Amino acid sequence: MNKVARAGSAISARAQVFPISGVLLANLAWGIGPILTVAVDMSINSTIFYRVTMWPVVLYLIARNRNADISWPVLKSALIPGFFFGVSTIFGFMSFTNTSIANATLIGTTSSAMMLFIAPRFLNEKITKLQVLFAFSSFCGVALVVVTARGGGGAALYGDVLALINAVLWSGYFVTTKRMRTDGVDIWSFMFSIAVIQAMIAGAWALLTSSDITSISTRDFVLVLTMTLIPGTVGHTAIVWAHKYVAASTSSLICLLSPVISMVFAWLIFEQNIKALQMVGAVIVLSSLAGVVRYGMSEAAKADVLRNADPLLNSNP
Repeated sequence: MNKVARAGSAISARAQVFPISGVLLANLAWGIGPILTVAVDMSINSTIFYRVTMWPVVLYLIARNRNADISWPVLKSALIPGFFFGVSTIFGFMSFTNTSIANATLIGTTSSAMMLFIAPRFLNEKITKLQVLFAFSSFCGVALVVVTARGGGGAALYGDVLALINAVLWSGYFVTTKRMRTDGVDIWSFMFSIAVIQAMIAGAWALLTSSDITSISTRDFVLVLTMTLIPGTVGHTAIVWAHKYVAASTSSLICLLSPVISMVFAWLIFEQNIKALQMVGAVIVLSSLAGVVRYGMSEAAKADVLRNADPLLNSNP
């Protein structure tokens, strides 16, 4: 029995480390995204246009290299998550330039708490009291950051509202993406499909509303390309891949790491003020994240990982 138990623990550990690493990698990549966005000299509309039109090209080349299925049925199956993703792109990017990076990213973390209410109904995930506690503490941290930031550091109510709408849309994208990955859709086929839909929605909006679409400089091109490759390709692919193996309620809570990375970079690079109470709020968020990583692999999350342990360890994504 001891050998069986040890073998089971080893398999569980191996099955968990790769998906959780994927979620952490995604958050590291996303934490850089807002910094790159603010550094671009073009309007946010033009930035969105070039960002979303570059991405399908990059993903098409990767998908072809991976012999992934690129077809109308796959594209049609991705319409709902692609819609959420495309509209979320508009509100997310606009929030970065209409409030402080700290507020935009931290308000976005409310989607993690939303997932605790959505996951049981739409994904049949069991939510523990501990996860609810983490969600509550994260809300307290977010509220502390937003309230104390008012009047300083570039914070603005309009941008805060945009960030909140983005959080709702992102939750819809998270759930629909999790469903498709659980059903076994190929990751590169899916990524290319949502990138095309995103380009159609966000790209069209950006083209119609931009006043400087032709003013892209070499510096801006490099920044947008970096944005496309790191937060876009690395970040989104890593989280979508992990969706197949990690409970959505768990991975969404781990996403609390991204705002803290963005806030620190904003302070270091752009000198956006961070007040003492904002730092306290950030510590609360980080503490919630530490709790998720240490204790958040609940029985439901473990079962979700172990059900997929064999294909995770013995097959291609």
